[in-house]
Amino acid sequence: MASRQFSSPSTPSRPREFPSSGFEVIDPSQKVEEERLPFYKLEDYYPMQIGQVLENRYHVVAKLGYGISSTVWLSRDLMYVHINTIQRNQELNVYRRLSGLTMDHPGRGYVRQFHDSFELKGPHGEHEVFVMTPLGMSLRTLQELQKDHVFQQSLATTALSQALLGLSYLHEADVIHTDLHSDNLLVAITDDGILSTVEENEIQKPSARKVIDDAIIYVSQYMLGGAGPLTICDLGQARIGRVHRGNAMPMVYRAPEVILGMTWGNAVDVWSTGLLAWDLLEKESLFRVYDRDSQEQNDAHHVAALTALLGPPPPEFLKRSEKTGKYWNEDGQWHGPVPLPPEKKLEALIHNVAGEDKEVFINFLECVLTWLPEDRLTSLEAYFHPWVRGEKVSQGED
Repeated sequence: MASRQFSSPSTPSRPREFPSSGFEVIDPSQKVEEERLPFYKLEDYYPMQIGQVLENRYHVVAKLGYGISSTVWLSRDLMYVHINTIQRNQELNVYRRLSGLTMDHPGRGYVRQFHDSFELKGPHGEHEVFVMTPLGMSLRTLQELQKDHVFQQSLATTALSQALLGLSYLHEADVIHTDLHSDNLLVAITDDGILSTVEENEIQKPSARKVIDDAIIYVSQYMLGGAGPLTICDLGQARIGRVHRGNAMPMVYRAPEVILGMTWGNAVDVWSTGLLAWDLLEKESLFRVYDRDSQEQNDAHHVAALTALLGPPPPEFLKRSEKTGKYWNEDGQWHGPVPLPPEKKLEALIHNVAGEDKEVFINFLECVLTWLPEDRLTSLEAYFHPWVRGEKVSQGED
């Protein structure tokens, strides 16, 4: 399903006046929004201001969010758009690649659409600005609104099917996302009245803000609503090409080949979808951050947890990295620097799926969470798995 275009006036509307008073001024000693992120640096962010007009056409009307070295703003031209200001990175190259492809793929509509880009010169350097289709809440936010913070199975499989179809499009274009999780899956907006409400809220009740020298840090507006399909976002960590090496992926979602310094490809995204599926349905994640002070110790615990869940790796896997010798002997027996946890069985860990559905869910997980990347389903094969398609999923869920 492609993203819909929003209705708009035939000519750009004149910039509105936003309040210069009547808002909360936050104490400079209090950390706000992006300031709370690890490794935050003020100079990484362009000092955007609400009411600012960019390129003589994009009128900034509200702040919607932030990320590592980027902020997201609702802006208005002939239609509402998202403005994402970032320091230069790989994302623009990825969007240019996707824009230059002519292939017709049903997953294209599940990847955020890119409209324009330009550069802004800030006090600390150049910043890329992306103009993109506005989207609603994240899948994580939607999950937090569910009973017990987990999805019904039918909702989880719908989310997975849309994400996998979007991944299939990226993979066919030789793009690997590497950062797929519920914060990077946003719900498409089907009613642009939601966006005009955000703008009106900023007029009637201006966002709280903090002033630091020449920069203003705004508190983001919380935008509910959406009701459209999921859309894959944030290609800032994406890679172009089929084979890569080096660190990638969120720490908890890292595939074994990434942890152990092997070459990796788009199968890492399939690994992520397995963990995403689990996290949509279960309260406790399969893996976690084990040691925030030591990457080496964290890796050891993570690899031990993988071994407890998947069993010892096959000999072919052990041969692909010298690092494997730290954890297993050549027969696959554990001799790592941390104790091996008790053996885990998926069947015993699953609490929110039962009966035949549970069997099919376990089969899906076993097909995407494997030591050898080539043993995993492709993103398209995973899309057609019976559990994702709902072919054997019980009906009549409450």
